Amino acid sequence: MQEEDNGQKRDKREAILQAALELIAEHGFQHTPMSLISKRSKASAGIIYHYFESKDDLLASLYQRIKGDMGRVWLAADDPQQPLAKRFQSLWLVIFRYCLTHPQEMAFVEQYESLPRAKQQDAGLRNEARTLDDLLTDLRTQDLIKDLPLEGKALYALIADLRTQDLIKDLPLEVIGEFTLGVALRLARQSSAGLVSVDETTLTQIAKACWDAIAR
Repeated sequence: MQEEDNGQKRDKREAILQAALELIAEHGFQHTPMSLISKRSKASAGIIYHYFESKDDLLASLYQRIKGDMGRVWLAADDPQQPLAKRFQSLWLVIFRYCLTHPQEMAFVEQYESLPRAKQQDAGLRNEARTLDDLLTDLRTQDLIKDLPLEGKALYALIADLRTQDLIKDLPLEVIGEFTLGVALRLARQSSAGLVSVDETTLTQIAKACWDAIAR
């Protein structure tokens, strides 16, 4: 009975998050009040506030859910036995395909990351860590690696390997994000809209170009 109750609670929470995702993709943050989320999810305002302290808390939870899903997708496809350059390019292609098949999630991520308060909340370290080396140093000195989810630990290990072997430039994190996830996201959006068509050969070349942009 307890397991069934927990399952129902998870289902209700997911229904609320899914409703918020759909509505924000349709109308944007500013035109998605809690009343609309309540109506779409068939959950009363009281139920929503049982799971989330505020709209900001709901949005942050949805953001973390999406980033977690993305992390698990690339972790499942990751092959640590590949040469690091090839490994990066393979993972870039995985993320591009995730962006292409999850347009609502990507629309939300773009909007969320454009919010000033989101940049302050995102992962805690992001604003203080200016470059990859800053990020790695903060994770080590603050003993935060053990608290990362499995996909976070795998990403940390990949970045650490790239820096240890001096294969990747110590660029600002925002720049690396633009050359990697940013390119994948915008290309997927243009592809979904029919503005650009790319075959597998071209995608592989784009993945290599992204690698060349950040590699030494």
